[in-house]
Amino acid sequence: MAAARARKLRNPLSGFAITILGSLGLTFLVSLLILWLLPLPIELRMIILAFVVFAMGAVAGRSSLLGFMGFVGAFVGGFFGAVLGQYLFAPTGWEFLLALGFGAVCGLGGLVTGKLGLRRVASAVRHLPQSRRCMRCGARVGLSATKCWSCRAYLPQ
Repeated sequence: MAAARARKLRNPLSGFAITILGSLGLTFLVSLLILWLLPLPIELRMIILAFVVFAMGAVAGRSSLLGFMGFVGAFVGGFFGAVLGQYLFAPTGWEFLLALGFGAVCGLGGLVTGKLGLRRVASAVRHLPQSRRCMRCGARVGLSATKCWSCRAYLPQ
């Protein structure tokens, strides 16, 4: 029964990579739709894009485990997605500065939802099998440990 409730912890770097790729792809697609298809003045399109990029960062930040990793991953992906989208669909001469701003806004969205991942990690760790104790000194050791880290005594398997 405890094995059925145990959740699998994912590598934090894979969540970081998924956050980068997710925010890059979502930001590029959104900038494609807003900058190319929306018949509004460029200033209004940029304001709309800022709000939508924040939401895209929030969506991408859900795959990260920590808030800071969600911020950095969404910032990097949002920056490159915004640069690519602006260079292809709405060159203004301010692409780099606007992409930095959009990347920061996307990173804030990732920070907001990335912090929610701490609860997921805490609940997954709570359901993991408990550690065992050394019979000689009482120190907690891992389930697969062969020797105690404290007194170096051999542990029964």
